[in-house]
Amino acid sequence: MKIFSIFAFLLTVLCRSASCHQGVNIQNQLTEDSLNIIEKVYLHVDRDIYYPGDDIWFKAYLLEASERLLSDHSNNLHVELISPGSEIISKRTVRIYKGLGNGDFVLPDTLPSGQYYLRAYTNYMRNWGNQLFFRRNILIINPKDAGKLISDSTDYLRDKLDISFFPEGGSLVASVPSVVAFKAENGLGEGCEISGEIYSSTGEIVSTLKSTHNGMGTFVLSPDPGQKYYAVVKNAKGVSSRYELPASFLTGVVLNITRDNNKELAVTIRTNQTTFAQISGEILTLKVSARNVFLKKAEFRIESLANRFILPVDDLPVGIVAMTLSVEDETPLCERLVYIQNNEECKVKVETDKAVYNQRDSVSVKISLKADSLIPQDAFLSFSATKIISSESFPLFPSTISSWFLLESDVHGPVEKPSYYFDPSNPYMMKDLDLLLLTQGWRDFKWKYKNVFFPPETGFTISGRVRRKFSDVALKDCRVNIGIFSVGNPIITTVPADTSGRFRLEGVDLTGSAKLIASAVSKKNNLKGWLIMDTIKYYPEKLTKILSPTKVFENKVQFGNEDQLAIENITSPGTIHKFIQYAEIKNSISKQFKLSDTINPGEVTITARKFDEAGSASARTRHYLNAIPDATLIVSPQLEKYGTTRQIFKKSPFFFMHMIERPIFVIDGIKVPGEMFFTFPISSVERFDILDTWAKTAYFGPNQENPIYQIKPATGVYSITTRSNGSLLHDVPDLHSVQINISGYDEPRIFYSPKHNTTLQSDYKPDLRTTLLWEPNIKMGNKKDFFLNYFNADFPSKVIVTIEGITSTGIPVTATTEYEVK
Repeated sequence: MKIFSIFAFLLTVLCRSASCHQGVNIQNQLTEDSLNIIEKVYLHVDRDIYYPGDDIWFKAYLLEASERLLSDHSNNLHVELISPGSEIISKRTVRIYKGLGNGDFVLPDTLPSGQYYLRAYTNYMRNWGNQLFFRRNILIINPKDAGKLISDSTDYLRDKLDISFFPEGGSLVASVPSVVAFKAENGLGEGCEISGEIYSSTGEIVSTLKSTHNGMGTFVLSPDPGQKYYAVVKNAKGVSSRYELPASFLTGVVLNITRDNNKELAVTIRTNQTTFAQISGEILTLKVSARNVFLKKAEFRIESLANRFILPVDDLPVGIVAMTLSVEDETPLCERLVYIQNNEECKVKVETDKAVYNQRDSVSVKISLKADSLIPQDAFLSFSATKIISSESFPLFPSTISSWFLLESDVHGPVEKPSYYFDPSNPYMMKDLDLLLLTQGWRDFKWKYKNVFFPPETGFTISGRVRRKFSDVALKDCRVNIGIFSVGNPIITTVPADTSGRFRLEGVDLTGSAKLIASAVSKKNNLKGWLIMDTIKYYPEKLTKILSPTKVFENKVQFGNEDQLAIENITSPGTIHKFIQYAEIKNSISKQFKLSDTINPGEVTITARKFDEAGSASARTRHYLNAIPDATLIVSPQLEKYGTTRQIFKKSPFFFMHMIERPIFVIDGIKVPGEMFFTFPISSVERFDILDTWAKTAYFGPNQENPIYQIKPATGVYSITTRSNGSLLHDVPDLHSVQINISGYDEPRIFYSPKHNTTLQSDYKPDLRTTLLWEPNIKMGNKKDFFLNYFNADFPSKVIVTIEGITSTGIPVTATTEYEVK
């Protein structure tokens, strides 16, 4: 299908009155403009090819798109591993702090071979559908699939040819010379080199075309009124095909933009006699915007068939901007995309102490940052060092943080060899980048809803409703006690319910799993009503269908179903055989020595064990109280008749025997107000414990709840130890209370790199790591160096070292180097 116009369209311009302006009036950004925040995210991944059982390590960079600065607008990032069949295999909720976060996946041992991908997004991004989502293809190779390899499974796709034509600015206009860009692709989305001629419907050759880069090129055409045109092109094999060009309009204007230098653009607006008679003297506006943010505009009059002026751009941000030409009522006429480049640079450099190493040698890496800006800035970086199993598998111009934020995330569809356009040694960089923008257009971020349907997440939300037990009516004047019991960061608080019975606790910062206990409390401090919790589960954005090759090992190419999934080259059979051989050797040795992908058992000595939340009640109590209790009451089913702690305190002989004059109240080791303690549901209590000596009580500090305790110290502690694992005292839960297990942010694992200069037993085991080092959290200043050390693994190979990140002023940086291991 041919795409004749992208985003902008040409409308017939009606004559209307206008006030007089002389020359070109250029205005900078208006301060009263108010636009929605746009977030973008990028994942730096340790590598692109994995085996079942491997670890995937990633670093997330979340930016506010208008300035490309690290964003704290959202704190929750959803990262998903998606199969070739568009099923979510695994997902992570990553905590984003000041725009940064990291995480990992452990691949199941049973994954079949295929092209999988990672998807990352915030809840807020969903207001634009999936336009802002990050996607990255990864290849998983399972050696068990080796027998299914078909070498010619994609030949018919490579021979398939399609050509699309893109008139500059949007449309062709009769009798007006226009630049027409084209793009030729095969069935795999790869650019194809072509050549040919442009014919009129009478059979006359009016122009020629020849691709200059990745199947793209331009030609000039001045269409005659009412005339149709077509192209006859030949592919690399000499096979000819015919393709129709878009029809021209009888009236309209054509926008042409050329680059004089990095500080100025030459803007030319052309039209024909029919249109000139209608709009002569009219004021037109050229609006400059980036990522939906207005930057500046130029106002001018149409005074001839060709109107030219110079537009300064040295004050515009680096990246893609849209030049939209419109009439005074903002009716769009045409649009053109331009890449803005300035002289301010910030470069990161990575180098190793040697070019050639032996196996298990120590490697020293030096990272340097140099910025031309006079503004002091830091850089936030992530580092990976990985084996290159086959040089054919490593793309020459891969996607990077620079290409993603400055190009890929702003254009329509996947970009072939994206970092090609950011190679400073490439003399055709700007010319070919301009050609890419002429053909692939721009991703115009359309707000999908009238209101903010998907709000930004600054943590997790606990919400629900309190109603009467026997009628669906809100329980008036009630509150909800909420306890979130987790190792290291418990939360105990009270939230009010509104007149409809709704309650909501936002911004909960929770990592890992936790136990949630919530109770509805009436204005008379009794447990009452029916507490109905909203679901804690997050429902991901739906996956939609397109045709895209995703299988590597099959009798025929199968198709997945995720929209705008980048179509990557199917890895060649020879390269795949190398990966299979490597995987078979690795699997054999791993089974023999019981090794894993990243952490080899035996290399880590356990010096202490983390406290187990699900351990015995007595062990948990000693941990919470930091002491052995002086008295204990185990809660049995017979005690559930008391309902609340207040009632059992009033009626149980145990508490009459152990009265404390100035107590501190504690739930799972956390001091709480007395009212919360006394309204705690018995069904969630495992045991009561008492500390009645000053020495043991001092561990909890002073009791701030009652002013008298600031003069006289507390004389004891009343403690509740809750039931573990969401269990309740009885099978039928109380309607007024809820006890469930919830999950927060996925805690990232720490990458372990062995030290082969030790005498540990693991030094006598094979080292089969593919990723030699992963360090996601590097912060360094301008003109300062940062050093890393690690050890090579076994087996000869090449190793690629990659640095990616962003500066505090919003400049994405990347650098790579390679070395050899003999």
